[in-house]
Amino acid sequence: MNRQFLKAAVAGGDTRQVYLAEALGENGFLVKTYGLPKDPGHSQVKKASSLREALEDADLIAAPVPFLKQGKIQGQEFSIDLTEENFLKYLKKGSLFCAGGIPEDFLKKAGEKGIQCFDYLKDPFTAMENTIATAEGAIAQAILRSPENLRGSICLVIGYGKCGRTLAGYLQNMFCRTMVWEKDREKAARAKAAGLKILEERELPRALTLPAFLFQTAPCVVLKKDLLKYIRKDTCIIDIASLPGGLDYPAAKDLGLSPLHLPGIPGKYAPKASGEILASAAIRKLSESMQQEGLPWN
Repeated sequence: MNRQFLKAAVAGGDTRQVYLAEALGENGFLVKTYGLPKDPGHSQVKKASSLREALEDADLIAAPVPFLKQGKIQGQEFSIDLTEENFLKYLKKGSLFCAGGIPEDFLKKAGEKGIQCFDYLKDPFTAMENTIATAEGAIAQAILRSPENLRGSICLVIGYGKCGRTLAGYLQNMFCRTMVWEKDREKAARAKAAGLKILEERELPRALTLPAFLFQTAPCVVLKKDLLKYIRKDTCIIDIASLPGGLDYPAAKDLGLSPLHLPGIPGKYAPKASGEILASAAIRKLSESMQQEGLPWN
């Protein structure tokens, strides 16, 4: 099927969704938007007057990342029909629904209606590409918050997953003296192979007294009071873990530390790049689905 005959809907979310809609239009889709913070600027993209109008003929639907925030879809405060129930009501059978952090209950109900779901947050390609915006946003905030130069400084990265790896690589290329603590031995070996200083667990308390910059990337609470007490008050602490964060915030406050929690960096610091990454992922998934069904893609 030629992409110029495919229809897409982009509903709810932040500025990433605006750029996502424009990217879909650029790729030949006829796009309808609803509940976005501003109107995209592309001739292939039109604004719908209701969620039903946006979704009823759509082959591809792009909902927010995360899909729900505190139980609501972003944009719902301005568009009251932007609800989980209405998405399920108006999505057509055979369509592809894309979002981040899709609830299990929604996945089950969508599956029963013959709707395919694609969760950006479970896609390794999308996650890896988004680490660039995450690393750059974390570094930008670190520079703004500290009187120190980043170049030549001692930096400690907690965790060497996708985000930790990209961030440590950036710091290394900026001539920072970068240390990494990673519990997983295989990931720690990768960090060592990349030329980074790897810390053993017994070395961590002393190492925490050294850095001018500390980047917490682990997805769980690693820095509890027993470790936070070693960190200097002038250390710039950036925590990029998802809610509730990767350190004990009440304990940090009691100790006079000032960590900055930065979840969801891509949407805040690089919405255009992030929106285009999401569009690319959605198009790739739709292409794969159509080809599996024996439908041409060009």
